[in-house]
Amino acid sequence: MDSERHKLFLKLLMEHQAKIYSYILSLVSNYTDADDILQNTSEILWRRFDQFQPGTNFLSWSLKCAYLETLNFRKKQARARHLIFDNETLEQMVPVLNDGFKTIDHRHEILERCLGKVGESGQKIIKMRYNMDLRPKEIAKRLGYPVPRLYKVISKLHSTLLSCIERTLRVEGLE
Repeated sequence: MDSERHKLFLKLLMEHQAKIYSYILSLVSNYTDADDILQNTSEILWRRFDQFQPGTNFLSWSLKCAYLETLNFRKKQARARHLIFDNETLEQMVPVLNDGFKTIDHRHEILERCLGKVGESGQKIIKMRYNMDLRPKEIAKRLGYPVPRLYKVISKLHSTLLSCIERTLRVEGLE
């Protein structure tokens, strides 16, 4: 696999790994098993990445692979009698879980659109607080704000984002 394709795989896997893991965990309900299945799924995705068509839905492709790997894992576990759900119940759960991921993705898109409306300085504060996990005192220090002012700014940002998200959900009928 060439270097650019390798970079693309790593980028896509890192971008979606938490969702893949959550999906697997919802199917097996055991962190250790989910870790093992995720590792096996990642290896399979890597080996088969030449079959993936760039521009298509990597998450969907990955979840199908994760589902099949979970079934494979469950076959092994069935011999040991440790299953929580039978395969029929599991098959019934998959469409519901997939719909849930679509809803989460859509709400994430709405949040991204609303973040675009708070301006560059607001985005910087949100990024420092939630992406970099900085405490408000540290953010205030870095930006040269008095701490009480920063708390007011963060509160206003929360209110603005909440209003935007609620308004967008109402307009789209997803309340």
